[in-house]
Amino acid sequence: MKKITCLCAVTAALLACVQVSAQNISFRGGASRLLYDGRYFPELYGEGVSPIVPSFDLKIGWGGDKDSPYAKACKYPEYGVAFHVLGLGDAVAVNGPGMGNVYSLYGYFDRPLVRAGGFSFGYSAGLGLGFSFSNLYDPVSNPWNIILSTPVSGHFSLGVFADYDISSRYEAGLGFWFNHNSNGAITFPNKGLNAFELALTLGMKNGNESRPERAVKSYDAFRRHFQFDVQATVGIMSNEARFDSALEEDGTWINERYPKYAFQFDCLYKYCRTHATGIGFDMFVTPFCDEIAKYNGRGETYDPVSVGVSIVHEMSYNNFSTVVGLGRYLYDNDGLARNKVLYQMVNVKYHFPALADAYVGLILKAHKFKAAESFQLCIGKRF
Repeated sequence: MKKITCLCAVTAALLACVQVSAQNISFRGGASRLLYDGRYFPELYGEGVSPIVPSFDLKIGWGGDKDSPYAKACKYPEYGVAFHVLGLGDAVAVNGPGMGNVYSLYGYFDRPLVRAGGFSFGYSAGLGLGFSFSNLYDPVSNPWNIILSTPVSGHFSLGVFADYDISSRYEAGLGFWFNHNSNGAITFPNKGLNAFELALTLGMKNGNESRPERAVKSYDAFRRHFQFDVQATVGIMSNEARFDSALEEDGTWINERYPKYAFQFDCLYKYCRTHATGIGFDMFVTPFCDEIAKYNGRGETYDPVSVGVSIVHEMSYNNFSTVVGLGRYLYDNDGLARNKVLYQMVNVKYHFPALADAYVGLILKAHKFKAAESFQLCIGKRF
């Protein structure tokens, strides 16, 4: 706890001195409660116990061009980079050393939905990397921590906030966030870390100008239209069946990694500058399905290709866009999981207008709204 406090204090002091040309520097502090999962928490923290630990964030934000049509449409959002600390080192484990602190560096986007006077209410989304430097899973020295097994993981956060401008210089608020860390099945065990966070925020604006209360009416050249996206993705996955087999036989920790592919076509109707909704057609390729059959002991035969159809919604801001999708398999027999009917995807993309609207992105695919299947890189083209 002392290390976390000192680290946050030093970082805050440096940020206050440097100012880094940011329009807003804020600090968030509160408590996070881990989401209880009966599959592994009894061995780690005890039956029915969900630890509550301290958590902190330092955020460096910008508001962008106030005359931008995207800024006006989104009620002048804030975006930037942030550093998150989850104080799991303070949680006492039943067996072994438990878990160490988790540190995350991520980009965020805070969008107000309502502005009235100095008050604002909205949502926040973040995506980045998490880092764990101690007490990782080890089959001998720390077999109970099957939540995180790699020093680097993916970090995702989603929350709601309410802020108030105390003055033209300072603001304070309260928020509620869901934070997730996992390695996306690159290395097992990979149960993933889920936590709910309640925190107070205090922000300092670098400048005397207050945020606009409402968009100024002006001509907007946007026209409603259909858009079509074609993309290919690639990622790396471990063979969980191989891992479980080796662990059961002799306690060894074996992660054999294979490529994972996908090809997707989305048709969306863009009804406003920042939103589009439509349907997607997805094909997923799991080339190592024979290796899954070899080790899972079920005596079944699997097919590498799965297909599905999904409902997709895109949210855009300048050249960035985030696409969320809820899909249903039309055919699926790859052996990755049993009884999976629905799949979920979150795709964060950056478009290059100078390259005929080609884009690159990162995709997180999951099942049952909690079990990450894979992280994948994508490259695509919009028509």
